[in-house]
Amino acid sequence: MGTGRIILACLAVVGLATGCTVSGTARPAPGLKPHPVTGQAVKKVLLDDGELSKLLGQSLGAKTELPARFGGPEVLPPAFGAVSPLNCIGVTSMMVKDAYQSGDVKNAARETWWNLRGPAKVISVAEGVVALSSAGGAAALFQQFTQQWRDCDGTTVTIGRPSIITDRPAIVFSDTISDVRVTDSVVGATLSIDTQLPGLPSTGPRPEARALGVRGNCLVEVEVAFFGATNSRDEGTGDVHHSAIDIAHALMDKVSALS
Repeated sequence: MGTGRIILACLAVVGLATGCTVSGTARPAPGLKPHPVTGQAVKKVLLDDGELSKLLGQSLGAKTELPARFGGPEVLPPAFGAVSPLNCIGVTSMMVKDAYQSGDVKNAARETWWNLRGPAKVISVAEGVVALSSAGGAAALFQQFTQQWRDCDGTTVTIGRPSIITDRPAIVFSDTISDVRVTDSVVGATLSIDTQLPGLPSTGPRPEARALGVRGNCLVEVEVAFFGATNSRDEGTGDVHHSAIDIAHALMDKVSALS
């Protein structure tokens, strides 16, 4: 579930470590020990604010009301609302429970970082890691996700969430998926997100970058939300075509270091 959706909803009522791929196929990376990352070590995969700020060229910080989460499969959230088509939920919603139903999930961790200063390129970065019971299971699930993402390229996904206020219309998100590509054990996509809040006109679509990668027994996910309008003076080097993928690779490198 995109963290940005939570904020907008509130406003409305107020078997092997993997290396290079060929055609998106995950293959063993030579020289890496096939030691699974599980338990407390899973939290160490996540990047801190300094590492992310360096990758994106702008300052980021945490919000106390949205703390990091770690645990078992219960960390994976349900869908934010009614989704159509349902088979594309894993592209538009990060680490959603429905997408991982076929996987033997042991642990999961996620954290969101925010632009807390002046004008910048990036609104927020959500990062996460899902540890499965085996590298083989992670590789198989990555192949399943890769095909799903490719099948959803060009699709507009609608997510409707009923208002908690009686007689108010639902909050509706329209997420258009484009530019799905697979390279080096990472599948990436660009989203154009349009939000219709009850009683308010649409502010127009804004871009978001998604990436999902596999390394060893872990799948990593990244969601980078960008401001819809920026100029050259805004802080940051974030790019909708590369930033999420770059962060995914940084997470995968941490999995390797912990393996």
